[in-house]
Amino acid sequence: MAPNTESSPWIRRYNPAADARVRLLCLPHAGGSASFYLPLSRELGPGIDVLTVQYPGRQDRRHEPCIDSITGLADALVEEVLPWADRPLVPV
Repeated sequence: MAPNTESSPWIRRYNPAADARVRLLCLPHAGGSASFYLPLSRELGPGIDVLTVQYPGRQDRRHEPCIDSITGLADALVEEVLPWADRPLVPV
């Protein structure tokens, strides 16, 4: 069973694929947002569960302060992603 996506503002699953054997973790480009990966999640599902990251300061998180260091961003992201590592997780 997948973690509850409601508990994290970081992870978006536009087309959840609960029975997929692998998860693809999509990290948006600089200045990008999670919605960039919506078409990809449609194409890959249901065989691959596509998780997209929504960074603080972007789209619906625009009122949150941005994280100003790559180390800080990585540390915060790892904490959010670990619950999703119950099956192979491939970062892109």
